[in-house]
Amino acid sequence: MEMVRTDKDTSPPPYAHDVQREFRYEELPPGIGMKPDRIHLMHNRFDVSVVTMVLTSLVVFFVPLFNGLIGGVFGGFHARTLKRALAAAVVSSIAVPAFLAGLSFFAGNNSLRIFSGLGFGGWTALHVIGTFIGAVTGAASRPLFSEDLSATPLRRAAVGPTYPTTTSTVRVNPDVTVERVSPPSGPVREE
Repeated sequence: MEMVRTDKDTSPPPYAHDVQREFRYEELPPGIGMKPDRIHLMHNRFDVSVVTMVLTSLVVFFVPLFNGLIGGVFGGFHARTLKRALAAAVVSSIAVPAFLAGLSFFAGNNSLRIFSGLGFGGWTALHVIGTFIGAVTGAASRPLFSEDLSATPLRRAAVGPTYPTTTSTVRVNPDVTVERVSPPSGPVREE
């Protein structure tokens, strides 16, 4: 059945989407900006920590103690926990000397002359020691340089309007409850 509209009919139009709407964009007050959405890349933190340690150690392989130390600090910092940093240090302390020994096999007899004063065994020992010291240092320094919201919620001064946050509570075991607070998305006060 079709609806026919006459001139005397004062009822609203038969289709609601025929109504015209007007949109106005208003500017945000000064000091208020939009917070960009974060991009969360899904990756295995242990694998990336190992790659960071190995690549950094290989880039500066010619400096015997500091190559492992620098690689361990970067990889341990990225690992975030001491257990993960030490596991990555074990893999790195095996992979880097094995890679250099493999390269020396293809280069010929006199290929390890870059380690002539120290020897390959001494270089490997210094690399392993430096890697473990760096991994412990990097993992221990992580809380000093980053804000880990899962450990302790940060308190903000109550300046201006407050914005709602999402809170979730997770029970790790019967004695420990972890509360995670996500930051608000949308307009935030610029500082």
